[in-house]
Amino acid sequence: MTQITGKTTLGSPNLNAYLELLQTFPPRPITSEEDYQATQKVIDQLIDQGSLTTEEQDYLNVLGCLIRDYEDLYHPFN
Repeated sequence: MTQITGKTTLGSPNLNAYLELLQTFPPRPITSEEDYQATQKVIDQLIDQGSLTTEEQDYLNVLGCLIRDYEDLYHPFN
């Protein structure tokens, strides 16, 4: 979101960079093992970079939540 001044809001230091990440691999609920593997691959690529921007960290957190939700539903710990 932007304010009337045109500046990005807190939490989005570089909105364009975050939007690029979203366009590259849009986060969606994981409903299959194929979705799970594809999401995990993107997570692994981000982690392998080492140092992440704030936008990459936020994106990684979103993907991690999707992975956690899928694992909670389909691979719960007993």
